[in-house]
Amino acid sequence: MENEIVELDVRPILSSGVDPFEKIMETLNKINDGDTLKIVNTFEPVPLINKLKTQGYTHKTERPDNGEVHTFISKVDNSINIEADIIKEQKHDLSFEDLETKFANKLTEVDVRDLEMPMPMVTILEEIEKLADGEALFVHHKRLPQYLLPELEDRNFTLVEKEIDENNLKLIIYKK
Repeated sequence: MENEIVELDVRPILSSGVDPFEKIMETLNKINDGDTLKIVNTFEPVPLINKLKTQGYTHKTERPDNGEVHTFISKVDNSINIEADIIKEQKHDLSFEDLETKFANKLTEVDVRDLEMPMPMVTILEEIEKLADGEALFVHHKRLPQYLLPELEDRNFTLVEKEIDENNLKLIIYKK
């Protein structure tokens, strides 16, 4: 029997103001082993992908049309040991202030403090893809975005932070 692709368009769920996580997990639990869930959305659901990685899932993302993202989720062999904590401690040779100096006039600035989830992460990931060699992204954020850390690691970026106060964190993100 050939593996099937089960499609779930979460855009109507999101537009109604509801988080589609429960519907996605319900659908994943219903599909047969070897089948793939195709999630249709307007952005790549990185926090969901990271959570599912720790539960033995793999993913592939395609962008067939502007503003449309297809994420394919498949279960991998259960005998593979998945590391639950994929956030690695990074050693920084330069301080936040050193990086501000190093990237002076080469910083793209973005403020994500007032954006609703998951837009801060989506915005940051989109912005780092636009950076040229030798440039960095300066981010105004409310808190350290834990789900972003493994994505930056996977894309070979480094993050250095500076806490200003309880709801104000500055980040400099640059290519390793």
